[in-house]
Amino acid sequence: MREAEDIAVAILGIGRMATGLAVDLALNGCAVDVIDIKPRNTEERQAKSAELRAEFHSAAGQLKRDAANLPAPAYCGAEIPQKNYAYVFEALPEEIPVKQAAYKAMGKTIAGATALCSMTSTFTVEELTAGMTLSADMVVTHFMNPPWLIPFLEVVTPDSMASQNVDALFAFLRSAGHMPIRCKSSPGFVISRLQVGLMNEAVRLMEEGVASPEDIDRAITHGWGYRFPVMGILEFIDAGGLDILHHGGHSVARALGRPDLNSPALIGRKYAEGAYGTKTLRGLFDYGDGSELAEREAVRLDRQVRLKALLDQFQAEEDARQAQKQGQGV
Repeated sequence: MREAEDIAVAILGIGRMATGLAVDLALNGCAVDVIDIKPRNTEERQAKSAELRAEFHSAAGQLKRDAANLPAPAYCGAEIPQKNYAYVFEALPEEIPVKQAAYKAMGKTIAGATALCSMTSTFTVEELTAGMTLSADMVVTHFMNPPWLIPFLEVVTPDSMASQNVDALFAFLRSAGHMPIRCKSSPGFVISRLQVGLMNEAVRLMEEGVASPEDIDRAITHGWGYRFPVMGILEFIDAGGLDILHHGGHSVARALGRPDLNSPALIGRKYAEGAYGTKTLRGLFDYGDGSELAEREAVRLDRQVRLKALLDQFQAEEDARQAQKQGQGV
């Protein structure tokens, strides 16, 4: 396995995600070149370079990392260095023509790379490469913002990509402190589809006056926030019971006249089979003989208690901050 500090990486773009990833990989010892597709004058180049260095040192401070012993990401402007990069990450505007023009401009630089990785949150591999022949495998690496703080990302690899190159990419990402998951080439991937559903429903609740915007947000931070850092949504469904979701989903859908809120067909099939989750030892997951369930639940409860203490501390700090502002008449 090659460690991150052995690897030279190019990043196309200078926006938030590009800068965030450049900082992240540099903090993990990579030699990072940031290539800006927009021609800029000397003053603008100097400003962009200064902004990149400032974010690098700011993130290092937040993470308590010794930036003095790490190579800061290099801003290269629109000039493409003639180097052999292991990976080229593209973080350009979500416009196919813009992205493809940059791929063509990189030319031979891409040829030596293990993969050309687009940080798109919208397009599939097929859309990104339509009408093009690339000299490196096109991969989607959908990071969350900021990449130096959030380890999770989604990876979509083409079926034609050699298994050793897939393994090398995942090993590199893990060595840089990330938690990659592999998913199929599907619009929205995993995170965006989950987010779209949640965000749209939150806005509908606000639109319908069901609760105030502040309280809808509190439902996330003080409801889900106390639960989902220690258990996944599918695990939660099994713990609560698929029978509950089956009946509850259909009930809410009927009451609101919203067929889209009906439980998916898979829930209906599991319900018909009597696979209700942990209480039947079968649901979305298989729990075998159930011998490990008690231990798993004990570990989860312990983590939730510790998480609650931390989140309660955050709330106390926020209450104190608000009280101070009121005292100052702000």
